[in-house]
Amino acid sequence: ITGRIAKLLYPEAEIFNTGYENTRFEDGSFDISIGNIPFHSIKVYDPRYEDENFFIHDYFIAKTLDLTKPGGIIAFITSQGTLDKTDDSVRRYIAERAEFIGAVRLPNTAFKALAGTEVTADILFLKKREFPIHVSSYNQPEWVETDIDKQHGWIRYNRYYQNHPEMVLGEMQPCKKLYGREDGTACIAPEGYDL
Repeated sequence: ITGRIAKLLYPEAEIFNTGYENTRFEDGSFDISIGNIPFHSIKVYDPRYEDENFFIHDYFIAKTLDLTKPGGIIAFITSQGTLDKTDDSVRRYIAERAEFIGAVRLPNTAFKALAGTEVTADILFLKKREFPIHVSSYNQPEWVETDIDKQHGWIRYNRYYQNHPEMVLGEMQPCKKLYGREDGTACIAPEGYDL
């Protein structure tokens, strides 16, 4: 429905109403790539990325990195899992292919009025590298790492946000995850905060 509406609103634009895995653009086709990528722990079948075993949000980032021109800018709204998950392999994959410009952590209520959901999300800004580099535990940038924040309830989240609290629109706090697990975190905005 949204694809058909977009075609009516923007008849001069080329609208593709298909799954991202079915799009066939050449690498380096876009100067700027912007999106609100799906958050979920499902996987998308695309033979090009089969060996990577990406979850859907990681897949969207990887494919977009390939489709963006060197020097091009990528801006994504993604779940906090992209920057906070304990396994840093996807962040290393991204760091090898793009420079990290910055990120903003949104409070867990940012999408409550629109989507009826409470989820902590990030706006992530990247610049595609001219050529991939090798990133290891010896030279990885701070945003690739997570660490325990002892000041806010011994919670683990991205080191970038710990070193740049001005980029967090709220306060990181412990919370229950799906199915009641106690090891979750959320960005909680102060009472009456106007996003």
